[in-house]
Amino acid sequence: MRKLLPAPGPMRPLALATLLSRVGNGLLMTISVLYFNRVVGLSIAQIGLGLTIAGLFGLAAGIPFGHLADRRGPRTLFVILSLLMSLLAVLYLVIGTFWQFLVVATVVTVLDRGSNAVRFALIAGVTAGPERVAARAYLRSMTNIGVTAGAGLGAIALSFGTATSYRLMYGVYVVLGVAAALVVIAVPRVEPRPRTDGPVWVALTDRGYLAVSALNAAISIHYSVIDIAIPLWVVDHTDAPHWAAALPLIVNAAVVALLQVRASRGIVDTATAARATRTAGLLLLASMVLFATASAGDAVIAVAVLAIAALVQVAGELLQSSGSFLLGFDLAREHAQGQYQGVWNTSTSISSMVAPAVLTLLPLGLGVPGWIILGVWFAVIGVLFVPVVRWAAARQLVGSR
Repeated sequence: MRKLLPAPGPMRPLALATLLSRVGNGLLMTISVLYFNRVVGLSIAQIGLGLTIAGLFGLAAGIPFGHLADRRGPRTLFVILSLLMSLLAVLYLVIGTFWQFLVVATVVTVLDRGSNAVRFALIAGVTAGPERVAARAYLRSMTNIGVTAGAGLGAIALSFGTATSYRLMYGVYVVLGVAAALVVIAVPRVEPRPRTDGPVWVALTDRGYLAVSALNAAISIHYSVIDIAIPLWVVDHTDAPHWAAALPLIVNAAVVALLQVRASRGIVDTATAARATRTAGLLLLASMVLFATASAGDAVIAVAVLAIAALVQVAGELLQSSGSFLLGFDLAREHAQGQYQGVWNTSTSISSMVAPAVLTLLPLGLGVPGWIILGVWFAVIGVLFVPVVRWAAARQLVGSR
């Protein structure tokens, strides 16, 4: 059992806090849309519009909250933001109009995006060098385990389908969130970063870091393939049974939980991170071709191809995410890790916002050619990582002298 735990130290409470909070997240991911629709009475269009607006406001949260973490220290700020986010979720139980939903969703999303940047600043403050990659990898495994467990809890509420069962799940979410926030108090305090003579918003002037962040946003679209494109592709374009739509998601969750830490062990510097991302892009190309091929065979062949494609896709995901963990930390200036993590998180948030449109236009709109175009996109972006990261690392070295 000890082998499954991180070494004694700050990572243990961080891992427990991550597990607790992600169980809550998985729970809400499962029930929230149905709760807003069936209990609150909002239309699907209103829910989509409200979450989109909230997401746009959330984009602006990471950088200022990360900067505040640099100036004040990330641990206490993270605890405060986590408590506020959890307690404000109680308001979802009393809303009754679209405008109330919009206000609560926006505030909670801003706190959520801001707390993510602060959390990564906290990780940077209590780890160093390759330990940071291992820490992010371990926490990602905890995230997958927690979300899966939370989805199982959410399924219980869905089986009852009553307003009371939905509201009870929100109560569970609040309890888990508060517990997770309090656990973080056991993490050692990270001292505030001293001010420097350079620009206040240094991360926004670092062209090398911004360029790598943009590439990270471009390749991170692959995270949405499994849960957005695959279900509709399997049901509408293949002869596979409908249950097979969940197969890639199950494979992905299991492999990430088991192998993310191991996959990160060879990522030790920016050069190896860039090369890993290049390999990831080629694997993602292969997986997109395989997903497209699933439409060409009968049910048995389609299921087999989907399973193989999911394994290839998650292999690429493991390498890409491991490279991303290191690049986000190592290309940042140490005195402004929070601010830089805000930029990195904003890049992934932008990716998640544009992914539905890209996937609707390409694989779901164009079919097999769309899958090929998407795969080539991932491969090209992966190849670009090597020279762009080399340039960004050189700029960072010059700037640190």
